[in-house]
Amino acid sequence: MFALLALTMGNAKAQWFDFSQNMRDASVGFNAGVVGYHFNGQIDRKFADFGSGVSLSLLGIYIDFIYQAPEHKWGNKISPIMYDDHTALSINVGYKIPVTPWLYLTPLIGYSNETTGKTDCSTINVNYKNRSIYHDYNCENIDSHFNYGAGLSVKPVSWLEIGGICTAHAVYGNISLHFTEKKK
Repeated sequence: MFALLALTMGNAKAQWFDFSQNMRDASVGFNAGVVGYHFNGQIDRKFADFGSGVSLSLLGIYIDFIYQAPEHKWGNKISPIMYDDHTALSINVGYKIPVTPWLYLTPLIGYSNETTGKTDCSTINVNYKNRSIYHDYNCENIDSHFNYGAGLSVKPVSWLEIGGICTAHAVYGNISLHFTEKKK
């Protein structure tokens, strides 16, 4: 993979590491992927599940958030069952390094946690804003972690960026819309 990337960049005839690109950088994006696993030499998937979130980039500074809600929280049936449930989240910050005008590498550090608890299906709540019904989730334990990793993204057109992020507690994709002024 690195050899192909080196050949591609060698043929691109682009200026490498042009940090002036970051002065025009502003984007908002959407994240989706797996959050809540642990990587300590082996992958522990006990809390891993699908999550979604948002990202923001301004002047090269990148911030993102991804969250996994309790699996049984959004049920629409009332019952006396108490489900064992969990949540996970990851918040990261980094700096986008423009390798070429269309390729970015982003080292990340941040915070990650997993909670365990019970979803009480005998309760019901209504969110009037988006007209949804949900059950109470009672958190019993929180495991907090230092998170670290990297992201790699490409800009196929000036207004769109597509990337992937891999950290010690989450793996997810990102799609962002750019609001940049044209270079004159």
